Amino acid sequence: MKIVLIMIICIYSLYADKLPAMAFLGYNGDAWVVCLTKSDGSVKEIVLEQEAHAFDYNFKRDEILYIGENGKLRLYSKGSERELNLPYKKSAYTQPSFSCKKDFAYAVELIDKNSKSTQIVSIDLRNDSLESVVKQTSSQFEASEIDAQRLLFTNLICNRGCAKLIQEIWKKNRVTGESEQLTLLNSFSSNPSVQYNDNWIFFSSNKNGTYHIWAKNLDSSEASLQITEGDYTDSFPASLGRGSFLYLRQNKNRNFIMYGDINRKFYKIKLLKEYNKIRQLKVNRCKQ
Repeated sequence: MKIVLIMIICIYSLYADKLPAMAFLGYNGDAWVVCLTKSDGSVKEIVLEQEAHAFDYNFKRDEILYIGENGKLRLYSKGSERELNLPYKKSAYTQPSFSCKKDFAYAVELIDKNSKSTQIVSIDLRNDSLESVVKQTSSQFEASEIDAQRLLFTNLICNRGCAKLIQEIWKKNRVTGESEQLTLLNSFSSNPSVQYNDNWIFFSSNKNGTYHIWAKNLDSSEASLQITEGDYTDSFPASLGRGSFLYLRQNKNRNFIMYGDINRKFYKIKLLKEYNKIRQLKVNRCKQ
């Protein structure tokens, strides 16, 4: 019995040391490239036909959806690329996000190419057809699925003649059509991240002057919690589920990938290749 217990502990320890698969935009000295990591910390760079300004990665299908240098939405799949056939003459698109439903994605549509009038659209990648998902009187950004029915997004309002921009986190039930504001920080909150079918969302907010990571439990009426602090800029949290997450920390013009959780346990993630500049950290949200 003692031998069995020792083996179980060792196996758990080895598993815990493995890094989750990640994707991010890294600057390699010449250009911004999509970087994919493995559990051993190794990094594979994907050089796209155009430099990505915003992107998402489908971990299951090895696909990249991104906004290219020409401002148009492109899909990288199986080593080849294509430009999505969208109405670019009247609209612009940004912040692509894969759905956990096969062949679907989300993006923010800038109506008349103006960020003051936006909507979140669902894209059927089989035929590039669009469906409006969220459209309110203010501007909506950063769509991400909570589950098959609910969508997470940010809502931007212009306060005091745009002297102060306020952005809060919202959710929408696509079945009932009801929307609900989740945060009440009266500040700029962005980069919301949630694991599919999980109850913790993480986001970056400048509520106390500097951007740090905050958390909100979807099953609780309690207010959002500030998780990170210090003389750093923390952004792009990527939820791992069950109250844990990765995030980007900027210190003196250098970026680090960090691990954190709601119990305020933190440590730096070490990769086999270092990048001083990192943007838009992603993990697999669709593990179901």
